Amino acid sequence: MIRLNIIKKPLFTLLSSTLLLSSSALMAEDKVLAVVNGANITTSQLEIAATQSKTTLETLSDPQKKLLTEALINRQLVLDEAIKAKYDQDPSMVAQMKALSDSYLAASYLAIIAEKMKSSEQDMKAYYDKNVLANAATEYKARHILVKTEAEAKTIITEIDGGADFSTIAKEKSIDTGSGVNGGDLGWFTKQDMVASFSQAVANMKKGELNQTPIKSQFGWHVIILDDERTLTPPEYNAVKEEIDKLLIKEKLNKYLEDLNKNAKIELK
Repeated sequence: MIRLNIIKKPLFTLLSSTLLLSSSALMAEDKVLAVVNGANITTSQLEIAATQSKTTLETLSDPQKKLLTEALINRQLVLDEAIKAKYDQDPSMVAQMKALSDSYLAASYLAIIAEKMKSSEQDMKAYYDKNVLANAATEYKARHILVKTEAEAKTIITEIDGGADFSTIAKEKSIDTGSGVNGGDLGWFTKQDMVASFSQAVANMKKGELNQTPIKSQFGWHVIILDDERTLTPPEYNAVKEEIDKLLIKEKLNKYLEDLNKNAKIELK
């Protein structure tokens, strides 16, 4: 599996697709679909409801639009009752409504900012060259024998150097029973797939080499032989272009938020 070298930074969680509206919802003709106790149910409300349901008005069938309209009518009826009961004036509800309003406003504005941060072809290609092409992962194919003590591992290395069969010893003595039954074969893996000490040792070995010093990990002591290695073919630029664009936008948004924090007067209490 190809992995992009992604720069991990915190994301602004308010940027949620369930809160954002398409521009068509704001620009479309606001046709009245129903009137409930004097309150209008309109096409823009229907499109907003569709967006919050992670779909679009255009993709809904007429029966689905009818169901959604009925849901909006019911919502309006319950809203009327809530207002009659002065529930909208309850301090807790006032605080929750303000929080939702603030979150929606901030997320919508951040979406506008993000739209202006679309990456240029040149920037995306530069990122691809630096982080994808230049960091093509290496896969290794190795076998190992896992034992409990360093002394036992050293004895096994001496035996193999003396002509003993690696696979046979792995089947007989490895406490990693998963690979042991296969002669210690671990298959193909990248450095990220294994614990650090094991990965580092393999990366420093040559093809066909048996490590002469046992490698310690939290699992025990490893005797390793590197059978093969290969460089993974990076994905084509066009295959990861959209993902790169999103990564670059996230980086710009984080920088935007960092600057806002830097220039603001913030007092934590």
